Amino acid sequence: MAAGLLEPLVVFWKEWGVLALVMLSFTLQVILLITAEIRRRNDSGALKVVVWLAYLLADTTAIYTLGHMSITSPTSQDQKLMAFWAPFLLLHLGGQDNITAYSIEDNRLWLRHLQSFIIQVIAAGYVLYQSSIVARRTLFRPAAILMFVVGVVKYGERVCALQLACTNNMSRKNYPPVSWTGTDDDESPSSMGPYPETFRAHVLLDFPKQLLKGPLPIPPECLESCEWEEMYGVAEMQLSLMHDVFYSKAELIHTWYGYCIRVFSLLATVAALLLFRRLIEEDGYRRADVAATYVLLAGAVVLEITSALRAMFSTWTYGKLIRKRRYCVARALAWLALIPLWFRSHAVAMYEICRERVGIGASSRYWSGTMGQHNFIYMCSHCKDSRGSKMARWVGREDWWNMLVYTSSVPVSPHISEILKKQVKESHNVNKENPDHIRNSRGRAALKRRPELYEELNWSVDTELRESILVWHIATHIYLNWYETKHARCPHHLAQVTGKLSNYMMFLLAERPYMLPDNVGRHGYLALCYILIHELQCLGEDLLSLLRDHGDAVISGQTEDAAREIGSNTTFDNACRLGVKLISKDLESPDANIVELISQVCVELLCYAAYRCLPDSHARQLSNGGELTTVVALLLVYMEYDILTFESVQDRSEDSMASSDTEPGTGYV
Repeated sequence: MAAGLLEPLVVFWKEWGVLALVMLSFTLQVILLITAEIRRRNDSGALKVVVWLAYLLADTTAIYTLGHMSITSPTSQDQKLMAFWAPFLLLHLGGQDNITAYSIEDNRLWLRHLQSFIIQVIAAGYVLYQSSIVARRTLFRPAAILMFVVGVVKYGERVCALQLACTNNMSRKNYPPVSWTGTDDDESPSSMGPYPETFRAHVLLDFPKQLLKGPLPIPPECLESCEWEEMYGVAEMQLSLMHDVFYSKAELIHTWYGYCIRVFSLLATVAALLLFRRLIEEDGYRRADVAATYVLLAGAVVLEITSALRAMFSTWTYGKLIRKRRYCVARALAWLALIPLWFRSHAVAMYEICRERVGIGASSRYWSGTMGQHNFIYMCSHCKDSRGSKMARWVGREDWWNMLVYTSSVPVSPHISEILKKQVKESHNVNKENPDHIRNSRGRAALKRRPELYEELNWSVDTELRESILVWHIATHIYLNWYETKHARCPHHLAQVTGKLSNYMMFLLAERPYMLPDNVGRHGYLALCYILIHELQCLGEDLLSLLRDHGDAVISGQTEDAAREIGSNTTFDNACRLGVKLISKDLESPDANIVELISQVCVELLCYAAYRCLPDSHARQLSNGGELTTVVALLLVYMEYDILTFESVQDRSEDSMASSDTEPGTGYV
């Protein structure tokens, strides 16, 4: 009976299975084309699942279908069109231009993809040979050959892109130093018109490559010093460009052979479509197969047109167009691609500005622009009686559930950029190896600016990074709770920004420890979670009051009762002690500005972690929308090479106006 029930399914699979799989393969390519562009600027869990499933299923479906077709060897007249689909599966295996890898590990498997490439090309060739498409002198032969060549070229291009992303492609030859001589052929930063950030992002791309891929032969002076505001935007744009380097075909596309492949693929696909249209008039085929073939051919044409337009109007083409490259075929092709001579160097800039005016501009070339938030005290005070947390605890997934529910993200506000600027400026002329440099200090330099505080609080920064983050995070929110109550009528925006920075550092420790230096783990965090959730019997504001009381007890030395209640935990004791100390210092000296001190410590912790984060971790996070730590790390690299300056346009204008009083004619026009 079971065999009788399955027989219709077997018949259906034999009749329609290959057609269904080929249509699924094409659908997955469309999904990847759309979602891959979104993921560069969106750190969404649902989006990750969609892209991950589409990426895995796309290769699996195409490989399985090719294998099935090579075994069944369709030879009859009504199955001939199925054999014609084999080259399209190669084309699908070549993937879309904006996604070659889902994660950084996929690039390292390029040899496996090369092996698969050889096997699948042989399988597709075998399917065509067995179907007699190539042997018979019909219009099928040139159409099949054209699509087969396109499929081989695009699949091979993907393998090359994977190999290029995991190796240092600049270690074999030096790029010529970038210089400007004032000729008509060259473009200087001051003459780049409405979109100078694009120029700088591409010209200085060697710096993020060195940070994320390994040492490169970078010229010591690529540009004159640039302002912080400009370089912050450049660093943000370079996150998008490095996403292209690691996870797309961008570096291959924007070469002379990359442009040639785009032109050839489009023309060959259009020719195949026209040949097939004429062929259908001569022979009779099953309507469903004909419709499916039209979908594949028309879809391939649309995808190739999309690929060509994306290449033409990409900022990568803009970078090729304006950079000085003698005898550079890629630059010539990029110039010709824009056709009207008056477009020239500003064409793509104008295109990007137009897109920005309709609301879809800059975000397409930037990162997510958000920072994660995890308030440890808020989580512990709310999850205790949460029904969802109780159920997760029962099935042994409490930590996973709490991280899912009690983490969020907020936009990176201009106030955070200003705080970063102010802190980094303090280290501008400090020796880079000095322990007080912002990339080394971890809060030490901020405390040293207040010697009376450093003597009492240096223990909080002279410890492991994991403990410093935990101690300062808990202490920050003990203090901010008291501070906001005190200033309820006039809340200070610096307190809000400080809370966000503290939550971000805790988010990195709890949710993304791989974005911190490699010796940092979650063990201390999990131990504190157990204490505050399961040992303390307080909720909401009562928890903060209890933490303050515990801090007072630690300072006075009366910790025996507390130790019996919650057990001994040095990190917990130190966090409560620091929170109470910060409140007492504010009460003793109202002008001490403790909020500013805490923000400075948070920024120094952030810079320390960003600069020492593993390059592989920075590169991995680019596939999920990027991370603020990567932007900070790039800015620290630019400061190291003396490219970063903190003199603003307004400061220069004021200086110029001042000088014009004594030296007429020297001011800005």
